Amino acid sequence: MVRARLDGVLQIITPTEPERHGCQLSLRVAGGREQGRSLFEYLQSVGVLGDWREPDVIRISPTPMYNRYRDVYRFIEEVETWAGV
Repeated sequence: MVRARLDGVLQIITPTEPERHGCQLSLRVAGGREQGRSLFEYLQSVGVLGDWREPDVIRISPTPMYNRYRDVYRFIEEVETWAGV
């Protein structure tokens, strides 16, 4: 969904090879640090929790058996709201 709906807003920088990644997704925010920090703070304000990494990366960890598909979908919707997509 990130690639399909948020192209130009977020870039997935997590390696695609299963042996090189866990469940977290590292996302670079287009527009640099200011845009990234703005999105991160917006997500926190609406209850979507992640992790901030300088200079412009948000880490989100959808965990099997803990998060539901709806949680992942809400993340996409909230980023779209913030980006005006």
